[in-house]
Amino acid sequence: MNIDLSKLILNRQERETFSLQTLGNDSFLREIGGKFISPIQVEIEVERNGITFIGQGNIKTLLQLPCSRCLKEFRYPIKTDFELVMAEADNSNRVGVDSDIIFLEGHEADIESIVDEAIFMAIPISSLCSQDCLGICLICGSDKNTSNCSCQQEFIDPRWEKLRNLQ
Repeated sequence: MNIDLSKLILNRQERETFSLQTLGNDSFLREIGGKFISPIQVEIEVERNGITFIGQGNIKTLLQLPCSRCLKEFRYPIKTDFELVMAEADNSNRVGVDSDIIFLEGHEADIESIVDEAIFMAIPISSLCSQDCLGICLICGSDKNTSNCSCQQEFIDPRWEKLRNLQ
């Protein structure tokens, strides 16, 4: 996912807006069991700031994720903002070597890693199909959202076990 900063580099403009769309790479979502359902849409405004270029943008896409409680797959919309700093490669000694700065190759900047990182950071640690999801039964494995199981789960902390007999 590259953006061409030729107009900004040649001082034809002070700022430029880019609209990009690409298919998402499911490989980094595979560990959590997710995948992209819709293309990634990126809107980014880049402004020349001396020897650097400051970009602010937003990302929209739709993911399919497994619920952390019931394990059913559900759609999870991503709408997130991101920022980035870019600089020409020959200015690396003036800018400093920082892992957060993207250095241009020619007049283009590859922002794919920043977009992937922003999407990954927008995914919740514990993704739920709904806030009131009941999950699965720990004994029989049935989905509590769709059926009532007859398993009796009575967990008593062993420290309180003696109080059970006081009736």
